[in-house]
Amino acid sequence: MKKYYVQFFQMLSRAFITPIALLSFASLLLGVASLFLWHERLRELLPFMNSGVIQYIASLLNTVGSVIMDNLPLLFSISLAFTLAKNEREYAALGAVCGYLALLMGMHALIEINPNVREMFPEKIFTTTLGIETVNTGVVGGIVTGLFSALIHNKVYQVKFPVALAFFGGVRFVPLANVMFFVAFGQCFPFLWIFMSNIINSAAMGVSHAGVFAPFIYGFGERLLLPTGLHQIWNTVIRDTMVSGVAIFPDGHTVEGARAIFAEYLKINVLPVNMTLPDIVKFLRGGQIPITMFALPMMALAMYHTAKPEQRAKIKPLLLTGAFTSIIAGVTEPLEFTFLFVSPVWYVIYSLINGLSWMLCYMFHSQLGGTEANIIGLVLYGFLRPESRFWINLAVGVGMALCGYGLFRMWIVRFDLKTPGRGSDYEQTIDILGITQSDDRQASDPLKLKAMAIIKGLGGKDNISTVDCCYSRLRVCVNDIALVDEQVIKATGSMGYIPVDDNNIQIVYGTTVDTIRNAVKKQLQ
Repeated sequence: MKKYYVQFFQMLSRAFITPIALLSFASLLLGVASLFLWHERLRELLPFMNSGVIQYIASLLNTVGSVIMDNLPLLFSISLAFTLAKNEREYAALGAVCGYLALLMGMHALIEINPNVREMFPEKIFTTTLGIETVNTGVVGGIVTGLFSALIHNKVYQVKFPVALAFFGGVRFVPLANVMFFVAFGQCFPFLWIFMSNIINSAAMGVSHAGVFAPFIYGFGERLLLPTGLHQIWNTVIRDTMVSGVAIFPDGHTVEGARAIFAEYLKINVLPVNMTLPDIVKFLRGGQIPITMFALPMMALAMYHTAKPEQRAKIKPLLLTGAFTSIIAGVTEPLEFTFLFVSPVWYVIYSLINGLSWMLCYMFHSQLGGTEANIIGLVLYGFLRPESRFWINLAVGVGMALCGYGLFRMWIVRFDLKTPGRGSDYEQTIDILGITQSDDRQASDPLKLKAMAIIKGLGGKDNISTVDCCYSRLRVCVNDIALVDEQVIKATGSMGYIPVDDNNIQIVYGTTVDTIRNAVKKQLQ
């Protein structure tokens, strides 16, 4: 039973990645567009930005970003159903679309046909979604639809009917079953939603009452959950629901969730009447910039300075790549996994430092938001936005850099941590790989060679059940974990090896993991 729940939540976390990636992309589009549409000072300095063509392109980017932000519940429902489906995933996605539309229509029928029922709900709970007046269930409605749609799909996609109805059997029955279920579900979900929203609202009040500690709790929790892969669930619950706030804009429309609220601000260049900009961005990526661009690179420098002199040349590529990946892409795992398993206690301390960074940025009223904790996010949402007060994040970053370097160096020396260059496995990986180009003439492609080595390290093709990935980790389900050779896995250039349970492992490769996954899948075919 424990194994089942671990696998389920691993899959659920992976399901959140696609809509979150789309959300980040939409935020970037809105951020770029808003510079051209609303940044008066920049338009005065660069008159060409006022041209009709430039303004048209900016408006187009603004529209594209809005399409994604305005339909997040639908995107979540599709992504969850697709990821959680066992087979025939495209039909699961179609079923989720039909199910979500049926849910909206079911709730619309309830409040339209029964005026007495409508009077039972506060007027602010109603909204128009995809042209349908319905109950505003936000992202939670999309998540619930995706979960139930996946369950329905897995139950009925192989159903068989008598000959007269055989055409409607199998995968064709998936969207039909979703429509029938969610129209009926829409008759009771508004009442259930009142109960659920009260629970979420209680959580939101708890976060609100935490004051300056709310960003600390968020930042600490996110880093602590990262090795398990469940941080995406944490991010979605905090950032995309009313836990991080419900904004009321001057025209009366409401938006819930920090990411959606900030995107709406970028789109219309108007702040909500009930929230300040620091309150909007306190759970966004600005609070992480002092870590990704300052603290982590300095911790890499601490590992280099404490390494054995004869090993420094060998570990320099690892640490430089990790530092630049953190600064440029905001991907932290390559460096974090160099010390996670060496000293879990230090990783907890590091998580506390993360939380402290978020809290200090909020305490000093930083207004730097966005979805990118890297140089792009700093430039786009900081340098190009005078109202961002980006210098606060830079000042906190300098403090975090000194703190990270000093504390980590002291910790390494005091407890003799086996970080890279001090007796870790990394410097031995090139010697234990076991596969060279001379072993196979067809292995002249470096990517193909890496994929072959990964498969060998995982115990061979017959031992691999499924292969997938998230932003930076290869997620593998194996038949027998005893056949996995961790040393060979590390020799493939991985930055971390995480055995989740007896059959599931995660291997950290950084931003190239999607390419590696495709290469491995190609070799498995």
